[in-house]
Amino acid sequence: MKTYRIKTVDAFTRTKFAGNPAGVVLDASGLTDLQMQLIARELDHPETAFILPATEQDANLRIRWFSPMSEVPLCGHATIASFHALAEEGLEGMSTNGQHYFRLQTKSGILAVRVEKNFYDTTIEFELPVPKFNMKKKLPVTMLRALGLSGKGVKKDLSVVTDLYLYIPLDSLATLGKIRPDYPALANELKKMNMNGVCLFSLETKEKNSAVHSRFFAPNYGIDEDPVTGSANGPLGCYLQKYVLSAGYSVVCRELSDGRMEFIGEQGDEIRRAGRVKIRVLAKQKEVENISIAGEAVTIMDSILKI
Repeated sequence: MKTYRIKTVDAFTRTKFAGNPAGVVLDASGLTDLQMQLIARELDHPETAFILPATEQDANLRIRWFSPMSEVPLCGHATIASFHALAEEGLEGMSTNGQHYFRLQTKSGILAVRVEKNFYDTTIEFELPVPKFNMKKKLPVTMLRALGLSGKGVKKDLSVVTDLYLYIPLDSLATLGKIRPDYPALANELKKMNMNGVCLFSLETKEKNSAVHSRFFAPNYGIDEDPVTGSANGPLGCYLQKYVLSAGYSVVCRELSDGRMEFIGEQGDEIRRAGRVKIRVLAKQKEVENISIAGEAVTIMDSILKI
């Protein structure tokens, strides 16, 4: 019988029982695909991360992410959770405070991770692929109906776009808060569009320092509503840069010392799992060259699995 160390970590928050929970298997070597899927289903978090040795020369380590229903190609919050757990244990060379850099092998390519570990907390920054947005001229009525959304609630002067997910701008925080999807119907609509999920968002926010407030639904992956979605918030930063600022809107942001812009994304408040994502965008001549998400996390459980 072999044992595996598993942590449950809340990401994009410093408060326990907030943000987005993820399972983290600290060393998944020896687990089969079926075992990983069964563990993810048993834990029943939006995603569980399995940390493995890298199989590509340019990477330091590898992560696979599983929802309760299937493997997913990209997950931000479970990556933040994973590196928080590794830093907490002093693994992968993180026994000391300071800056630690990694090249992470994933199904979405090799992505950069930076961990800033100090005495009072740890901040993890995770590079995401730059999205290639495609504009949708019109949303199907069946999609609007599945979301419980009137076409009048969609913001008319901003674009509906697709990438890995479908992104729909709404006219207000109130409209966003009233969304009550028909999840089986929504799963069917997303499948027809070949989308992994849908992100609805508003430029109206709960906190004055935030740039965007969002909700995310992926029922076809067993996630009806995700508390805080890193892989959707990162592209939202690109959306703000490409569509919102160019339309003349004023968006709350700050310039970092390296020339990048940082936006704060809000999510999870509607389901009492509030989290905040730092979205960092490098753009030159209005073209986004690099995006990353950053945040903190907190461990709430540490357990041993025997197989």
